Amino acid sequence: MGRRTWGWYVLAVVVMAVVTADVLVDGPLRHLDWTVHRFCDTRVRGGWMSVVHVFTQLGQRGVLAKYALVPLAILGIARARSLRPLLVPAVVVLLLSLLQVGLKSVIPRTYPFSDTDILWKHGDAYPSGHTLNGFVLVWVAIELLIVVVPVLDRWLTARGRRDVALVTGFLTGAALTLADEHWLTDVLFSLALGPVLLTGLVAAEPFTRPLWRDEPYRGRYPRI
Repeated sequence: MGRRTWGWYVLAVVVMAVVTADVLVDGPLRHLDWTVHRFCDTRVRGGWMSVVHVFTQLGQRGVLAKYALVPLAILGIARARSLRPLLVPAVVVLLLSLLQVGLKSVIPRTYPFSDTDILWKHGDAYPSGHTLNGFVLVWVAIELLIVVVPVLDRWLTARGRRDVALVTGFLTGAALTLADEHWLTDVLFSLALGPVLLTGLVAAEPFTRPLWRDEPYRGRYPRI
């Protein structure tokens, strides 16, 4: 693991710590939350909201499961004639769920669409789990797609699969903020954590590869 990778890890930790501290002490970022909330609540409507909601679906676990994860897992199992293609996705979903529940329980927070920002009350807005889904679960879906259609590996390289997941994660976070479904700081925390989780999945790929399929991947994952 190179210095550049460690540099990104350190930066992510710093961002998460700063954002969390700001939320706890009612700092300038939390005040910015209200500015963004008021803007999105009054300006992002109608057709713009319809467009934004398309991208929020990238972080909806139910939508991803219904239209991507479950169908692709079933096809992968049928192709491999084994339950192996289900193992990694199931473990990733379970660990991601536990992580999200754990993080959200630390600082319970109400959502912006309630027009209240209260900590330590009923709510689990902080941080944004949907944004993390946009990074992690989309990557899982892409890997399952390669399992089902191995020929795609010839043009959708390992770097490309990683980059797609990075883009969808950031798009999901931006869309959730514009749709007023999460405070900006909820999303900022997850935009820092999401790439770290994705990097961990990428680093573990050589060890988890036999669980996905028998055929070797054509390219190694690049360092991030």
